[in-house]
Amino acid sequence: MAAIISGLHCLLLFLALTSAKTASGAVDGSVERNLLAADLYNAVGAEHLNENVVIASAAIQSSMALAFYGAKGQTASELQQGLHLGAGNAEQVAQRFGSFQQSLTRDNNLRLANNIYINENLEYKGAFRDVAQRQFDSNIDKLDFHPPYNKRTADGINRAIATKTNEKIKDILNADLLNDRTEGVIVNGVSYAGVWQKSFKLDKTKKRSFTTGNGQSVQVDTMWTLNNFNYAEVRSLDAKVLELPYQNAEFSMLLLLPNRKDGLRALQQNLVGKNLIAEIGEMTQQKVEVELPKFSVTFGVSLEQPFKKLGVTTMFSRNGDFGNMYRMFVSHFINAFEHKAHVEVSEAGVEPSLEQGVLKGLFSRSKKFEADHPFAFAVKFRDSIVFVGHVANYAYV
Repeated sequence: MAAIISGLHCLLLFLALTSAKTASGAVDGSVERNLLAADLYNAVGAEHLNENVVIASAAIQSSMALAFYGAKGQTASELQQGLHLGAGNAEQVAQRFGSFQQSLTRDNNLRLANNIYINENLEYKGAFRDVAQRQFDSNIDKLDFHPPYNKRTADGINRAIATKTNEKIKDILNADLLNDRTEGVIVNGVSYAGVWQKSFKLDKTKKRSFTTGNGQSVQVDTMWTLNNFNYAEVRSLDAKVLELPYQNAEFSMLLLLPNRKDGLRALQQNLVGKNLIAEIGEMTQQKVEVELPKFSVTFGVSLEQPFKKLGVTTMFSRNGDFGNMYRMFVSHFINAFEHKAHVEVSEAGVEPSLEQGVLKGLFSRSKKFEADHPFAFAVKFRDSIVFVGHVANYAYV
């Protein structure tokens, strides 16, 4: 009998811990963010394999959590399911993602502009305007989209986004997207350039060979360091994974280097439907010699087609229903969602490398992470992927 009671106690404790973990995951939203990061990266990256790509998937999701608050019917259902917004009603989803965005943007190295603009002849509902401004720091305005004023309007929007992102995100909106039939547009610009916790040695940066996505060999500025980092070799991804911590310990960059020089597309496909953090599993601290191209990636994309791949279709059509956003008796929709992101990687850091390059041969047990062919990267905040992309070519501005 004592053994049975003891067993029941263990079972109840296990169920309680599992329930708490599940509840924590639901509240935290990291699983949903990571699932969307993988799905969006595949949807966008597959079309741009030979370009450098970065998308701020968490910012996109937060923007759509706000859109979900303004949506109804089929449009709301598509947004919630296709963009992994998680369980809950509109209020709960907005609260969850709004709180996360506020935590994320406390770091001044991350600059976010998340704005919604509607035709000057339409009106926002008061409740939507309040949630947008209070929980998402979103500028929502009524503007003149009609030619010939569309260019002036687009220029004004572009200036506002550039100012908020330290001039890293420019020309996010093309004036040709605005016309007499435009009802609403969403613009989402994000930039990040953090300082490493462990620096690369500035005097060790030199030209090294890099094989681009189309097979061309080019000489690129490549940084070097030898230090203790989290490292893993993940069989399911057929890739080496390295984690570089930023000075703000809540942020880090994950580098995913395919074992095959042409393995980037397979890596993208292997991530679909998976939580990258869980897929990598537990990483271990190891001494790693790192050779990493210095890169600066700015990438813009219209999200209508990627969203359609994820099952979000009605928001961009006459079937769209944003009845909780627009103060009208007929449903209105969103004509375009323009996203642009910027991530910069350089040598700057706080702690020095362990030793000079001439001594690196003494450390026979060190791992080698040589990013000399296309690789993926993700910027992580706590347990959530906030940026994801890849370097397949070479550009540093």
